[in-house]
Amino acid sequence: MDIANHIVTGESPLVQLLGDYDSSFAGFVYGMRFDEVLVLTNDDFKHKIKGIAHNSFLVAAGFNPEKFGDAEPIDQEVLLLRVLEPVSLPQDVDFVRTRIEHHQRRTGGEKYPGEVNDGLDPITAVELQAGGLRCSVLGTFYVDDEANLRLGSDIENFMTLSRLRAYKPRGEALAKIVNHVNPEVRAKAREEALKAGFKAAPSPIHIGSVRYTSTARMQRGGGEPLVPVMIHPTDFLSRRTAVLGMTRTGKSNTVKTTVSAVALAAMTDGIKVGQLIFDINGEYANANHQDDGSSIADVFPQQTVRYRALATPGFEDLRGNFYNDCDQALNLIQSLFKSEKSPFSGQDLDAFLSSTLEEPDKSDRSEHTRWKRHRAVFQCILHRAGFSSPQGLTVEVPVAVALTKQIEAWAQAQTPAVMVPVPASANVSLPEACAWFEFVRQVNLAIKEDQAEQRVPTIGLVSSTPGNSWVDPTLEAFLNMLARETSRKQNFGGWRAVQKYKTYHSSRRTTDVTNEVMSHLDAGRIVILDLSAGPVEIRTVLSERIARQIFERQMNTMHRGETPKNVVLYVEEAHNIIGKRADLTETWPRIAKEGAKARIAFVYATQEPSSVHPNILANTENWFVTHLNNDDELKTLAKFYDFSDFIASLKAAQDVGFARIKTLSAPFVIPTQIQRFSPNEIKSRITCILGEGSK
Repeated sequence: MDIANHIVTGESPLVQLLGDYDSSFAGFVYGMRFDEVLVLTNDDFKHKIKGIAHNSFLVAAGFNPEKFGDAEPIDQEVLLLRVLEPVSLPQDVDFVRTRIEHHQRRTGGEKYPGEVNDGLDPITAVELQAGGLRCSVLGTFYVDDEANLRLGSDIENFMTLSRLRAYKPRGEALAKIVNHVNPEVRAKAREEALKAGFKAAPSPIHIGSVRYTSTARMQRGGGEPLVPVMIHPTDFLSRRTAVLGMTRTGKSNTVKTTVSAVALAAMTDGIKVGQLIFDINGEYANANHQDDGSSIADVFPQQTVRYRALATPGFEDLRGNFYNDCDQALNLIQSLFKSEKSPFSGQDLDAFLSSTLEEPDKSDRSEHTRWKRHRAVFQCILHRAGFSSPQGLTVEVPVAVALTKQIEAWAQAQTPAVMVPVPASANVSLPEACAWFEFVRQVNLAIKEDQAEQRVPTIGLVSSTPGNSWVDPTLEAFLNMLARETSRKQNFGGWRAVQKYKTYHSSRRTTDVTNEVMSHLDAGRIVILDLSAGPVEIRTVLSERIARQIFERQMNTMHRGETPKNVVLYVEEAHNIIGKRADLTETWPRIAKEGAKARIAFVYATQEPSSVHPNILANTENWFVTHLNNDDELKTLAKFYDFSDFIASLKAAQDVGFARIKTLSAPFVIPTQIQRFSPNEIKSRITCILGEGSK
């Protein structure tokens, strides 16, 4: 090799992709199309490179790596290939006949393999070692005019008489391939990172190492270097990520690693990225044996806030205070009632379940006054149904002069006269409020009866607007719920219909839980909603309400022309909330479909990709796929990127953490052994980050 060629060869990034080309030679390309290549190899080549595994990477080049400086410009490129399956050679029929005849000539004492040629002459042995491999074309590496190494997603050049030689990249060469990112992708990642508040594009994180097959004797053993697979934290911000696989194949480990990566990247640059985990099984909020006796909450104790729908030490209460947040409480009751079969029914109950307690604008005094009456009666209904009230709670009741004068006039006209229990003030205890509203209801119905007998409009108590009833239809339904009696004096369930929802209420809470959660997210904390404890319905009702308000807040911020906060949502058992029959106007499908533009990253985990809405799958940028045992699930997966190359492997290999990864920055799927969630390692990194920040 002359000096000039030696310098060019040593510096060329294309030659570096071949690795140690003297020991990585795998064979000759003997046929090609635009989407696949056929490689002629033999057992001797494969022995020297420790085999060619299913789904392993090969590279093919048409230049002499020792004389790269002499290569024609058209040959200065490297094809990236993936091994798919063996293929027959034209002479295979003759090879099979030769092998059979050779074995037929053996005597009974020649059962086992002997010397290296196994009794064949050297020339025949060499010929019989030959075999063909079909490989898919993943792209073409080349150097652009600015000396940047780039990967195109196809091939630009087709040659019938191929001069291509195939090599098996290992070690540093393989690391360059699987972690390659084109310049424009790096620039875009940096731009997105700056928009998200980072000082620069955060450093890639080590997610695992390359693994081709379940059998890992030669590829990952015997001194063979483990090749790191790196992913970029910014790939997950404002993006959709699917974590797919059977139970106990590493989905939760992948999610924990992702949560940690985003948190560490944010800590490094001192920015705020809120992460919210809907923890169906309690595995992120609580330590378990799979994670060295630790959890996300243990690893990030200062940044993590945990919620549970039960009073538990170390957890905030996920339940709301129905007395304080009447609108949210009524919405929750309505959702719960709708999701189950209830023995209670009736016109007043229907009116109650279709009403709203959303506060109107205070400038509309009439509507706001009516709303205050509805809210007060709702609080009384809760009290009668046995919902525990906060200590010292008072209810604002109507005691206007115009109202009390009408009531007193009716009372004085009765024989004997009726005493009117007018409250001493507008704010009274719950029992006093119940008594007053029941008395008002009694008077209103009595006046309406008198009016009916006199054949005049049955208005009852008159409002400040002449001709209008003080008791509007909604208030009438609420009062009847409180009294458990219809306006026609027929008994019905009334407040008993909401008694069963007491477990969703917490008198300890003083603020709305959704607002509290959003404030934690805005502060860049990790919020874990432990949905494994408490009522089962909380998974769908409360979690949907929190998700909906986060989505609406983010979208409203965006529509005002402001930049929304960075939020990442993690959801287990996602097929239950974004199923294929889900309406795309519902909360979860909208988050998955539209949330990215409002800076909501959505990470969903499921073992049933075929049950996820196809629109959501089609818009997913990042994929982590472990073992799937069902042909229907695999068929769904095969529609995306180059996952069709891995169908057989995904069905057969059940190794925990053995995943096939496709991220936004990577142009092809990388078979990877995900590294185990290591609390001690992450804690060490946190210590280093905090130490550097204090300097």
